[in-house]
Amino acid sequence: MMRRREFSALLLSSLCARGLRAARFQQAALEKITADIKHGAYPNTHALLIEHDGRLVYEQYFTGTDERWGDSLGTVTFKQDSLHDLRSCSKSVTSAILGIALGADYAKALERPIGSYFPNLKLRPELDSVKLKHILTMTAGLEWNEMDVPYTDSKNDEIQMSTAKDPVALVLSRPLRHKPGEVWYYCGGATQVLAGVVRQITGKPLDVYGKEVLFTPLGITNYEWILYKNAQPPVPIAASGLRMRAVDLARFGSVYLHGGKWEDRQIVPAAWVEASMQRHVPSLGAWSGPAKYGYGYQWWIGSPGGIDVAAAVGNGNQRVFVAQKERVVVTVFAGEYNKFEGHSERLYGAVMAARA
Repeated sequence: MMRRREFSALLLSSLCARGLRAARFQQAALEKITADIKHGAYPNTHALLIEHDGRLVYEQYFTGTDERWGDSLGTVTFKQDSLHDLRSCSKSVTSAILGIALGADYAKALERPIGSYFPNLKLRPELDSVKLKHILTMTAGLEWNEMDVPYTDSKNDEIQMSTAKDPVALVLSRPLRHKPGEVWYYCGGATQVLAGVVRQITGKPLDVYGKEVLFTPLGITNYEWILYKNAQPPVPIAASGLRMRAVDLARFGSVYLHGGKWEDRQIVPAAWVEASMQRHVPSLGAWSGPAKYGYGYQWWIGSPGGIDVAAAVGNGNQRVFVAQKERVVVTVFAGEYNKFEGHSERLYGAVMAARA
């Protein structure tokens, strides 16, 4: 059974030989991966952590250029205590907080029309067909422009949320372009709506409630949730605003590997964890990529390197790969923002190929 002391006790400059043997990783192969990262084979990688069934067996940090939500930080030498953008890995964390808020009746809650959670908003009648489950799986069918316009362009709808006084109202003001449930379209606005649902259910903002039910129980104290400051009142950027230490993001991945548990305590409901890592959307079209990703509850479900995973995925090659069958979690931080070459998937494949 997983214990926190096992998860955080690894020396930064070494491999945990006993843990590597138990996990069937070849030390020489992982040392080669470390050298390859340093020599640029996986560009601008900042951290790589590997867990096997509750024990952190590999933890390495590197030097590279980085940003804080678009603002340059220059060259950073990363350490265990360094905060880093999660970007859209934040979506998976938001999903966990939502699952905790919904509790045992989550299946019934997902069938409710999204408008029923926001009685003070006057929504288009056509949105009566949009349920919470459609928002959660990005199949709401709302008109949204994020897949076709770069994040550096002000026409990108996620960027437009940063200027809105009410980001949830902005998202739900959009007309339907497709019948709900029929078409998947990547939509950071949907995640912001999930944050709004959390607030409606709990009476607390996403970051406040998340601290109470997720971060504090996991012993995560050093993190930042960037806010939409133009919103009235300011609200956490649910889709991409979290900054965390790599070891804490790995801890979050470990919770999902262990059915929502941490140190024998159920943090995220087990049924929510199981449902989150199922393929509710079979294919993402061109966004499925070589890993053949589908989509769960704000998790990407696919097979990079031919090994099945549920992955938290963020711009810049931020990743948490949860391989349930192999009992392995691989966490990656990098600084390749607005580049989508999939270096983290290649790195994950190399890590898993290092197993005997």
